[in-house]
Amino acid sequence: MLFIGFRASKVDTSLLILSDGTNIFYLLVYVDDILLTGSNSAMLHRLIQLLRSEFKLRDLGIVHYFLGIEVQSTGMGLMLCQHKYILDILTRAGMTSCKLVDTQVSPLKVTILPDNSFSDPTQFCQIMGALQYLTFTRPDICFAVNRVSQFMHAPIDSHWAVVMRIIRYLKGKTSYGFHITQGSTFALHGFRDVNWASSINGGKSTSGYLVFFGQTPIS
Repeated sequence: MLFIGFRASKVDTSLLILSDGTNIFYLLVYVDDILLTGSNSAMLHRLIQLLRSEFKLRDLGIVHYFLGIEVQSTGMGLMLCQHKYILDILTRAGMTSCKLVDTQVSPLKVTILPDNSFSDPTQFCQIMGALQYLTFTRPDICFAVNRVSQFMHAPIDSHWAVVMRIIRYLKGKTSYGFHITQGSTFALHGFRDVNWASSINGGKSTSGYLVFFGQTPIS
């Protein structure tokens, strides 16, 4: 009975939405972590009480940390970053004492030229999976991570060298993040580009896109 009126999002079944035409509420459930927000504070409090009557829970108040994402309130919105998550990646990769670099990778360096197979494909996939999750708040590494991910089925030593460069880049920029800003418009704007036939391994093109919801990039 508690969730009568909520409907699942079409793009994420973990996200439940309740709207009465005047107010709107979002309930995000991931295993035993819950994020609840809405436009009416009194009704939010009522929803929390209803949840507490059905489940054993602990109200942590305003969100500061959720699924590895750190949340900081600013005068213009919310700043999301994964500082601690990046430190965990550095530790897992054995790169806590690595030297810093200013760029992620040159796309021309990620090739399928003959090289030795990487000795630990499982580690390669684990680190790449962690980097893929990091792209939620770090769009600056999206292209590099996506490019290297194309070789996860059979990584070679030169691919691992690219992964290490991405990590060295991150070490110097652990506090970078993603700013969700307030705005009066909810318009969607999209931009797209393509580097025509740039692949040195077959002449294929790579497309890129950027989608804004108001003033905030969302994809």
